[in-house]
Amino acid sequence: MKKRFTLVDYAIIILVICAIVFAFIHVTSNDDTVNEKTSYDSSTLSKISEKYLTYYRQGYIVNTTVHGYNSTDGKPVTLSGNIKWLDDDRGSNVKALVNSNGSDFIVGLYNHVPNADVYINSMTLEINGEKYKNLTEIKVNPKNITSINDLISGISNDTDYEITTIVTTDSVESMKIQEISNILFQKDGRISIKGSNSGLTNQIFLVRATGSELSEVNNILSNFNGISNEITIRIYNCSDNDIDHIKNNYNVTNIQKF
Repeated sequence: MKKRFTLVDYAIIILVICAIVFAFIHVTSNDDTVNEKTSYDSSTLSKISEKYLTYYRQGYIVNTTVHGYNSTDGKPVTLSGNIKWLDDDRGSNVKALVNSNGSDFIVGLYNHVPNADVYINSMTLEINGEKYKNLTEIKVNPKNITSINDLISGISNDTDYEITTIVTTDSVESMKIQEISNILFQKDGRISIKGSNSGLTNQIFLVRATGSELSEVNNILSNFNGISNEITIRIYNCSDNDIDHIKNNYNVTNIQKF
């Protein structure tokens, strides 16, 4: 005797088919598609750098919407754009360089970054899964140097890159550090090369510094005896020739392509 299917049987069959289809779509979907948005105000801004660096380390393009007021006239302003650079001093003095409609703006809290273009009331971090094209991050062993230029002597002039490391020297004049800060702020607002905030007067911090910024600083600092810690070189639109050039001039320990 043949068994007749009931409505319950048909419902179970349909549910099983739907589950299989859903699982197939989930497995074959693009796992790189990520949409995230976090918001910060003056009470939580100290946490923004950690989150930004999480996105940065994964190669994401990070966008933002900043609500605040113009430092010149005090009028409310909203900026929407791409974060080109962000840094802090162990959770305080958060500052970011935001490109909005083709113009760059330094944003920060009034009491921490009084020379900012826009004072922050609130600020978001936003990613949509888009990453920088042909992005490569190369780590190299510490290097003995006698000038800032020694750090970048093995990188081609036409390479679009950033460097992060700490350089310990025999001595660095405090006035030179302030001069560096002034020059970099006038250049593009990125204070990517700075002294230590822990009381050590013989350390120079490079925080995602570009080649042009390093050249500016090299003109300020005289020769010195120094050594870096591990050097991270991030190259945008990186080619095989760029990688080979780095490998020929540095002791490379790791290469990560995003």
